[in-house]
Amino acid sequence: MVVAGLNANGFDRNTWVASGKQGIFETDNFTSPGYVARLNYTGVPGLKVGGSFYYCRNTGSNSDKQKDYVNIGKIPLRIYSADLQYKNKYVVARANMIYGNLGNTVKLSDANNKLSELSPYSRTTPTAKRAVSYGAEVGFNLHSICKDNKNVPVIYPFARYEYYNPQEKGEGYLTMDLRNKVSMWTVGANWYALPNLVFKADYTTRKIGGGEYNSENEFSLAIAYIGWFINK
Repeated sequence: MVVAGLNANGFDRNTWVASGKQGIFETDNFTSPGYVARLNYTGVPGLKVGGSFYYCRNTGSNSDKQKDYVNIGKIPLRIYSADLQYKNKYVVARANMIYGNLGNTVKLSDANNKLSELSPYSRTTPTAKRAVSYGAEVGFNLHSICKDNKNVPVIYPFARYEYYNPQEKGEGYLTMDLRNKVSMWTVGANWYALPNLVFKADYTTRKIGGGEYNSENEFSLAIAYIGWFINK
């Protein structure tokens, strides 16, 4: 399962899960099921607030070969997420957060180091105890702010800040890789030439490892069209 999102490629944002379904030749063990709960609130016009929680008591017992992890004890996994959006005629604001906590990572890393090169599991170590990603952005509708003046195009200048680190914190003797620690700012504008056609331009600067590594700067242009190609 691959979790994607929090990429500053414009103001339209989505958090999604890809490649999550079972393949034709795959089987899933149900020894230790995962539990998910989510709560959404939409009681205020234009406001959407949501949060979710995922818990698995022992991820190691769901492996194809339980002997690989049976001797290291339980490997519990907790994932928390929260998201917020507020939208009206003048402004669009969004924020989201994902936080993960994995237990028993020292013994898990030791076990992964001993896996065969033919193992279907990742042998990348060390395994982090904590991973985190969060961001917030705001954009303003210049057309509406200018009292819907027909001479002012529908342009949303925006700014976004985000931070992510899949190795936010290690456990025991495990040393995390600072190159995974990234904070970034993105500024740009979206021009809606038509209701379903938008031109995007933005500039991004990334600070890596808290400044210990070279920063990255990026300028991008894009065109997006929103439409339904298949009607059910």
